[in-house]
Amino acid sequence: MEYHLIHKDTIGTVLDKARQYRSLNEPDLAISICIDVFAVDPDNQDALVVYILALTDQCSHGGTKVQYQKITEIIARLESEFHRTYYTGIFLERKARALLKNPMSQSFAYEGLMEAITQYKISEKIAPKHCSDPILRYNSCLRTIEKEHLQPRAEFDELY
Repeated sequence: MEYHLIHKDTIGTVLDKARQYRSLNEPDLAISICIDVFAVDPDNQDALVVYILALTDQCSHGGTKVQYQKITEIIARLESEFHRTYYTGIFLERKARALLKNPMSQSFAYEGLMEAITQYKISEKIAPKHCSDPILRYNSCLRTIEKEHLQPRAEFDELY
């Protein structure tokens, strides 16, 4: 059997469906739709963003193998430096938040959130005028660190 191609004129509508599936916590369906878009428009920037978000949605789904290398490769395909930096921050943040579920990984979650904060600082400086997205994500990461009382990993020597 072969996959059927969507019509290029329907990309906006199908991406709306992909966003809806993401909001319904169905990232696999959103990913499938994005792959259908890439079959007719490989560099569609809106589809790349939805794809990145759907792939990173999987970080919070237990039992789902997250393709970290693929996410990094897709982020690199974004044309805008702002988007590459911002979505790298999203990726790092979601990876760190997934670590919060395991008490043994708290210090790794701290490090991941701090890496995300660094990306958000960079993206805030190059953000389009009146774009508060990096600020909101930065503040959210900081509040999570405070709320969860996250600390950097202790050095091995300090344990004795």
